[in-house]
Amino acid sequence: MALDVDGYAVLQAMASAPEAFPDIRAEIPKAARALVVRQLKARGLKPHALRMIRDVIGTEAFALIADGMTDAEVKAVVARLDPHHPTLKQATPGWCRRRLAALAAGEAPVRRGDPAPPERADPPAPAARALGSRPFAATWDGVDHDAPLSAKDDAAPKGAGKKERKETEKKKGKKRKD
Repeated sequence: MALDVDGYAVLQAMASAPEAFPDIRAEIPKAARALVVRQLKARGLKPHALRMIRDVIGTEAFALIADGMTDAEVKAVVARLDPHHPTLKQATPGWCRRRLAALAAGEAPVRRGDPAPPERADPPAPAARALGSRPFAATWDGVDHDAPLSAKDDAAPKGAGKKERKETEKKKGKKRKD
């Protein structure tokens, strides 16, 4: 029977001397993410173990790994950890991610028959976009209403419409070549 290596010792040694493993530098984050996701998806995962994982790897790393999980994976983990939550059946993916973060932060799962904990107020609705407001919906009527006053009042401004240019040319007596 072959002896197996201590995986934790090998990973710790690799982390302490990354210069010895330059060719697999890109694989390390993928492997770490895969291992944590696999532990989160384990059937035996309990809420206290979820909190311990978050404490060990850190809040930011946990959030990045949770963001990398698919919506179905997150919902499965939340359903396993908090199966009696009344909102779970009609939960959106965003709610499931927030619930996973809350459970990892130390919030207790809902027990059977207990009322749902009060949800935080929904974030305010986004403000109306400026592009839909009246100034942005305006159209150009061919007349420059903000033209600067100049010494040559008889000359048509550069931004004037076709009709105004023709009238100005007629006044000056110029013929336009087409």
